[in-house]
Amino acid sequence: MSELASYSIQAVFFALVAVVVVSRSKKTDLYQFVLISIWLIGVIAIYAKYKDGQIFFYSNDQDFHRQVIEYYLPVEGFHISAIISLRYLLTIPVYLVSLLGFNAMLIIKFLQLSALLFVYQRSRKFLAAQLLSVKFWQLPLIAGPILVFMSLLSLRDVLLAYFALGFVTESQLNRKIVFGIATLLLRTHLAAALIVGYLLVSIFFSHKSKIGAARICGIALLSYIAGTVSYWIGAVIQKGVNFDAPRTVFTQFKFSQLAANFFGLQFLALSNPDDRIVASSTLTLLLSRLVFFDTLLIPMLFLIAVFKHPMYLTTQKILTLQAFLFFYGVVSQTSFNSTRQNIPFLACMGVLAVADIEHFRKIKAKVAPKLLTATR
Repeated sequence: MSELASYSIQAVFFALVAVVVVSRSKKTDLYQFVLISIWLIGVIAIYAKYKDGQIFFYSNDQDFHRQVIEYYLPVEGFHISAIISLRYLLTIPVYLVSLLGFNAMLIIKFLQLSALLFVYQRSRKFLAAQLLSVKFWQLPLIAGPILVFMSLLSLRDVLLAYFALGFVTESQLNRKIVFGIATLLLRTHLAAALIVGYLLVSIFFSHKSKIGAARICGIALLSYIAGTVSYWIGAVIQKGVNFDAPRTVFTQFKFSQLAANFFGLQFLALSNPDDRIVASSTLTLLLSRLVFFDTLLIPMLFLIAVFKHPMYLTTQKILTLQAFLFFYGVVSQTSFNSTRQNIPFLACMGVLAVADIEHFRKIKAKVAPKLLTATR
């Protein structure tokens, strides 16, 4: 049997497992089967084109996972000190399942698919709890092109999107802590950003006092500054370097980079072409936004939800905004500044934007008949 045939059979098996699992839910809909079908076709197509070289398709971070699973864990075993650096939350389960003969990189992709389906289901559940419906055109806002594409890769980004979404939307503290710990084990500074966002909500927005745009922007600025300082504090603790207070916090470049970062256009704000994360031309990256329109549309709708409707400024919106600004403060001190970094926030912003749209649509639907009656 050829390698492609073996890989394809395994992919079909995992897709069928996903179909069986989602079919057991009474709330299963066609969109979930579409997501599974796209995933199945996508992972087979990538392997057919690149074979084992698929680990270098889009991101060589996949090769890091391969090395951990195929070399570090079998040879060096488990070391508590490496629980975060070697991403044990992801790599150890994958390693154990791969011992059954499954392709390790495909297992990670299956976990990414599972996370994608969980993101979709949790978003629908969050909206249903508020008695809000979802229109067909809004589905890409909660499980759109960028999340689907990432589910085709042996990375951790869709898993992080689910953990972040769980942290933001979960009301029970003990479950929120579980999501926070899971995030911490896969991306430390994202977990720190979510925790800071949660603390800011608890401290500054715990009372039902009037929340204006000025107050939101003021706390957002504080979050950004805290993020920049935290990066250097972390560098002192982890690497033992001398503390060097960030000197480029309030420059025009940093704020233009923030705007580009927010809308998934980081490549337009790179000061050095060598800092480019993806080896593609600016034109190619711009054209790719026609496919990954959600990376631009979601932040726009989220900002509208925050500043146009301050009377409906939920704790989830505030937490997401403050966490993002803290997170940007951290990554602004590094060269690792790509759309991948923002995917967890896109998952949160997407469902919150839909919630805002549908909330005010319901209000208008109730008010319109009354106004019509009053004018007669």
